[in-house]
Amino acid sequence: MGQSGGKMPGNLQLAKGEPRPKGCCESPKGGEVNFTIDAPGRGSVWLYLLLPEGHEGASTLEGVDSSGGELYVQLDPSTNKTGDTWHVKLTLPGGFDPKGAKYMWILDPKLDQHGLPEANAVRILDPCAKCLDSRYAKDWNKRGGPKFSPMAVVPDRRAIYEFDWQGVKPPNLHLKDLVIYEAHVRGFTRNPDSKLQDWDATAGTFLGFIQKIPHLLKLGINAVELLPVYEFDETACPRKNPENGEQLCNFWGYSTVNFFVPMQRFSSRDRIGAAIVGFKTLVRELHRQGIEVILDVVFNHTAEGAWGEHFWHSWAAIAKNRYYILSNGQDTNYTGCGNTVNANDPMCSDWIVECLSYWVDEMHVDGFRFDLASALTRGNDGKVSMDPLLIKKMANEPKLKRAKFIAEAWDCSWPDGYLVGKFPSGGPPRWAEWNGIFRDTIRCFIKGDEGKKGDFATRICGSSDLFKHNGRKPFHSINFITAHDGFTLKDLVSYNGKHNTCNGENSGDDHNNSWNCGHEGDTGDGGVNHLRSRQIRNFMVALFMSAGTPMILYGDEYGRSQRGCNNGWCQDARCWFSWSDSEKQENNLMRFVRLLISLRKQYAGIFNREEFMSNKDIWWRVHWDDPYNYICYVLHDHHATGQGYAGLMVAFNAGHEVRCCDLPQDKPWYRIIDTNLPAPKDICENEASSVKITSQSYVMQPYSCIVLKTYSDKKSIKEYARTDAEYGAHQDINRHMKEVIKRRMSMEFTSSTGTPHIQDIGKRQSNEAMERMQSMVRMRSLMSGAFMDAIEEGESLETKKEEAFQPPPRKPSREQVQKKPSKLPLPAKPATGGEGAKVIDTDLGDKRVEAILYPDGAEGRVLEVRAKGFGGGELIFHWGLIESFGAGWSNAPEQVCNASWPDKTKTFPGANQTVFSDAEDDGFRRVMIPFPRNVKVKAVNFVLHQPPKGWHKPGHQDFTAEWPQAESLFSAAADRATEAESGKSVRTTRWKVRGGNLMGVGAVWAEGALVHFVTDLDTELMLHYGPGDAYNKWVFARSENFRSAPEDGVLRGSALFALSLILKRLEPQLRSIAQLPPWQMISAVDHPVQGELVSVPRMLHMQDKIFETPTIMLSGLVSGEEEVPVGVQAVLVRDAKSAPDILSHCAVRARNSGVLLASCYDSTLTEKIEAELLGQWVQVVCSADGSVEIKAAERPMADPKRMRMMARSASRDLTQELMSKETDSTKLVNMNLKEDFGCKWVVTPEKMDKSKVGSKSLNLALLKPQLPKDILTPQAVAMPYGSMQKALTSRENAKEWLSKLEACLAQLQPTSSNEDAKTIFQEAQVYVNALQMPSELDQALRSAMEEVGSKEGEKRLLNLYHRGDAWDATKQVWASLFGLRPWVSLAKAGRSFYDLNMAVLVQELLPAKYAFVLHTKNPFTNDPNEVYGEVVPGRGETLVGNYPGRALSFRARKGETPVVTSFLSKSTLLRTQECLIFRSDSNGEDLEGFAGAGLFESICATSDIPCMVRFHRLRLLTDHSFRQTLLSKLAEAGRAVEKAFGSPQDIEGCVDPQDRIFIVQSRPQV
Repeated sequence: MGQSGGKMPGNLQLAKGEPRPKGCCESPKGGEVNFTIDAPGRGSVWLYLLLPEGHEGASTLEGVDSSGGELYVQLDPSTNKTGDTWHVKLTLPGGFDPKGAKYMWILDPKLDQHGLPEANAVRILDPCAKCLDSRYAKDWNKRGGPKFSPMAVVPDRRAIYEFDWQGVKPPNLHLKDLVIYEAHVRGFTRNPDSKLQDWDATAGTFLGFIQKIPHLLKLGINAVELLPVYEFDETACPRKNPENGEQLCNFWGYSTVNFFVPMQRFSSRDRIGAAIVGFKTLVRELHRQGIEVILDVVFNHTAEGAWGEHFWHSWAAIAKNRYYILSNGQDTNYTGCGNTVNANDPMCSDWIVECLSYWVDEMHVDGFRFDLASALTRGNDGKVSMDPLLIKKMANEPKLKRAKFIAEAWDCSWPDGYLVGKFPSGGPPRWAEWNGIFRDTIRCFIKGDEGKKGDFATRICGSSDLFKHNGRKPFHSINFITAHDGFTLKDLVSYNGKHNTCNGENSGDDHNNSWNCGHEGDTGDGGVNHLRSRQIRNFMVALFMSAGTPMILYGDEYGRSQRGCNNGWCQDARCWFSWSDSEKQENNLMRFVRLLISLRKQYAGIFNREEFMSNKDIWWRVHWDDPYNYICYVLHDHHATGQGYAGLMVAFNAGHEVRCCDLPQDKPWYRIIDTNLPAPKDICENEASSVKITSQSYVMQPYSCIVLKTYSDKKSIKEYARTDAEYGAHQDINRHMKEVIKRRMSMEFTSSTGTPHIQDIGKRQSNEAMERMQSMVRMRSLMSGAFMDAIEEGESLETKKEEAFQPPPRKPSREQVQKKPSKLPLPAKPATGGEGAKVIDTDLGDKRVEAILYPDGAEGRVLEVRAKGFGGGELIFHWGLIESFGAGWSNAPEQVCNASWPDKTKTFPGANQTVFSDAEDDGFRRVMIPFPRNVKVKAVNFVLHQPPKGWHKPGHQDFTAEWPQAESLFSAAADRATEAESGKSVRTTRWKVRGGNLMGVGAVWAEGALVHFVTDLDTELMLHYGPGDAYNKWVFARSENFRSAPEDGVLRGSALFALSLILKRLEPQLRSIAQLPPWQMISAVDHPVQGELVSVPRMLHMQDKIFETPTIMLSGLVSGEEEVPVGVQAVLVRDAKSAPDILSHCAVRARNSGVLLASCYDSTLTEKIEAELLGQWVQVVCSADGSVEIKAAERPMADPKRMRMMARSASRDLTQELMSKETDSTKLVNMNLKEDFGCKWVVTPEKMDKSKVGSKSLNLALLKPQLPKDILTPQAVAMPYGSMQKALTSRENAKEWLSKLEACLAQLQPTSSNEDAKTIFQEAQVYVNALQMPSELDQALRSAMEEVGSKEGEKRLLNLYHRGDAWDATKQVWASLFGLRPWVSLAKAGRSFYDLNMAVLVQELLPAKYAFVLHTKNPFTNDPNEVYGEVVPGRGETLVGNYPGRALSFRARKGETPVVTSFLSKSTLLRTQECLIFRSDSNGEDLEGFAGAGLFESICATSDIPCMVRFHRLRLLTDHSFRQTLLSKLAEAGRAVEKAFGSPQDIEGCVDPQDRIFIVQSRPQV
């Protein structure tokens, strides 16, 4: 151990030190300071100490004066290291106080001539430091000084050890009793109108927050959830507000610099340890008032990845591969913030637990909300684990025993990262979750979306579908309507869309499920404002009168607005709490919220529940089949006793109609809440002021809710429940369950987010958040039919456990009561009669399934199935008998069903169902089925699963098998096991049933299970299957007596799976025998390609990557939906089975852009290339025969700016290119912003020509008169070339926005980095989207649309026109001109921005039943007489967008029957209402060398609605005759278009609900 930095002070001694606690720790009484750092794999570790100038303790150190000094301490690995932890202790001289001394760590440095670390050695910030030397409150967002580069500081030990808690203890409230208030420390009190004492010092600080605790108490809040309060750099946002030039900042703080240090800018004093004392004081004073403190913690990423730069080093400099999840050495981005913490690495998880323990043990916090918590479940490979190491360590840490854990159970990776309802606990159920599904459902229901009634009922009852199955309770659902991320509640009812131009970026969610109530933004319209006031109250009632734990956003109690900004992360003043506005609402909305929270607490027995609601707790008075959003129910606490007991009736009228709420008779009802009434009548102050209702019904106004109360004793309330037959006649149990099952099984979810008006509710449908799909039940179609059949026959769906929220049963007649049979007693557990044989013995990791067949006894055989590890929810044994050779499933005889254990077996058509027992002493749950000798059984086929939300869900493996497994039983179609693509075992069985064919498939996947049934469709047998929820594939098969085997396009997914796999393995050898090259060319180039060779696992991971150097990418999977990243000259796919389709988006873009794209059939070859050439400069040459040569080449010498230009240039010999003459810089970057070519605002089809519009508009204009009458085109007009410039130079925009746009684009240079160019273009898009619509354009559009409609006798186009929507869409199309990809593509083509012109084609968007793409010359065979086509249900975006699966593809020769080459497997269908679509129509296709297709936006005026494809009901699949007729018509339409143009065409079109064919666009075939 050595030291330097001048002479070591003689009275400062070094010692071995201790490995714990982590970080820097001074002994409680002073005199010693211990330092530690975890640094695995390091050989040399130095501690760097700096005593600042003027340090008050300097005089006590020998040889040190007031000017301070520095010291280097080298640690000896033989004495100062324990495991991976390095440690050293400094013994201090008497009287020396080390507080304020700074320190950093240096790892494996190069040494200078004095044996010390070189001056430029990286200084590393201690990840466990307790104090930093960063800025204080007065320097918030201060710019112009040194870059943010903090050092660790020895804290004031008195702040750590001597803080006076004054005997105040944490409240230790139960989670069910919390009312959570999400707040930002600075935002809560920074506003000058907060009127704080000593405002200059305390505003926006911990101490300022304390002064506003009375506000929280008055509301009834008992828990605050604070946005990040640990050290972050608020200056880490370089942009300014384009609206006012204000410097933006990282206001939220979700970019952590150090997780142990309270935010110094939240401290009211500028001294060491002040932030620690300030935070502890805040916690103490909140606890004193009974308010718990929950911290929002961001362990999913760190600030080391923010904005691509930082001027300090910490985790990555210590052990990047331990602290971060990497892919090929690069950060992964599951968080949207640039890096992802490797939370389940042993060292990293220890660090996180240490940090959490510090905040609980030392700072007395009560819990944590984990931001993007799904990232914390990911392993080193990035995959989600349902048993993550970190979560288990947290569960077992004694210091965290009292802490509450709340997960934001998703991250930025869909769908694997969406874990709402299934976040792991690592032990007993403990974790609560932000219930995003509650938020979305309540928003949709309250604003009037039809069909949400059943989902709304599920949410207000505690979301048992999400939380009950894994043993959690209603309070584990954190219910919220708004949070920091998204609209405030005021903005939710005031804006249809986000207004985020103030951020200088196009950020924020586009799917808000909001409604502006008739006007966008602030308005003086009293009717609109009254409606908004009602809606805010409706939301509040739904939130606080639901089972679960409620949370509100700060300011929602008075109506805080962010003026339409739904992503306020970089806004400061816009997000401040307005105390003056709050005062104005004191007797209005504030009063309403205060009394509503009080009402919830008064009825804690109803809402603060420990069990889910059942029909004892809630009585439904609702017509479930009515799609209108009216719902009424009565709540009561069945634990209440005595006189004065109250029942609550709640009703929501979430629609545009006036509704009458019928009141139960014979009881007095009193009004507590009516949100339609003005304050103070909207809610009564107390029970004495409640208003008695004298009529037999209560009239509810549109968009309002009521809460009524009745006073009675419990006995009479129960009597009322039994006699209320009026509603029971309409809502019996079977009809209710029928509605629920229909909703759950249909896999069809819709929503509307339009602008409903009170008089005319023309709501437009929009995107339902796809998260909803993740939480819904996936049921096979045949079982759906079986359940529905059972319900239609009136069979009860009751299970052993009580169903949640069932309506009250109808009152039975006296005769029915007399005839009702008594319930059969449970049978005794069958005797096994000896030792059985294990026919199933499967270990699934944390789960186990065994089946034992006991031998024949006196009464027959017994089958015992036992399962371990499947949780505490229901586990179902679903089974069928196979009685003879070739037979399908059949029901068990009654004597078998009645004798099953632990409960009687229920039967449905073709299926039997038995519920498992609870876990017994050995941990197994069991089902036992006795089979008497007289029951003829050849085999039993069965599957285990966990309903209601466990069907084929990750972590809920289904298991299927047959016994006995005799080959002879299935000789017609062999029972076989094969290996699937990913190495999973798949078991397939097919047998005869009712003269047809039925196939059963079973498998246990690591992340889920396969579906088990297929539908028999004439001669075609199709199976929909896939892992977990992602049903994304179809198997196509033919029986042995069917026609000849399908062709190769079908074989890839056929039941001839084993053969297919063998062929895949033999492919390289077969190609070698045939002397074929190992490469398949997808996009060939005719010149050598050069660049640096990089390797990536999937090209999808590189979508946001911009390569500043010409790059050759060696990639794993390329799905075909990706864009080729900027700077990539060639993509070489390692394995042909991972390659994209030749017609995929990626393949077409590669060919258009001159990018080489090839796949290899010999993986050993690509492995050799990667081993020998990775990281080197290589040259790739492809020859005419398809062979590819890859070899090392000399790296060109060029400066970075020139190299960037080459990365954007066409792929040529770079050595020659780099020496070539510079291009004209002005020409490359100039853009036409003023020359409008003398254009008119709008042109109709007959006036379109090449000088005015692009090929999209022109082709349709030319095509229309030449098509047969039965082939149609959409009505359309166009805004021609120059219309954008015409708008820019108009009086509305020239003065402000044109000048700003010109100044912005003037920054662009040919040598600008891609990141700089991207930032410039983002700013330019903001200005374009801020343009005002010229009144002349509005009038011109209306006139042109009327003219087109008059000529066709139907004004379809004009009827769909809405000025605001049209203008927003037009601006988005224009804004897409200003993008990085067009700029790069123009540079590759050597073209100028000035050459590029944009027209906008305005078409009607038809409600497509099917969408299609046709290639009139088969691109696979180059046969000009054969049409190739692809068809999908719904909108065509699923054909060209990134939607998994395949379309239904076919080929058709003239005069012959179309041949299907692959069946549909795309599971998403996009629906839309009739509206306008605004399509980019550039001259890009006319510019030589420029690939303009696909670069620019096409915008729908209303959003698509993603729905699940119901394959079993899709006529395209189920009706062979219809399919053949439709495909023939499409082929004929393609030939007609080709004839009109005289050349092969690529055609897009759709089929409308009347089965009419529309051609949407056509262009020459690529």
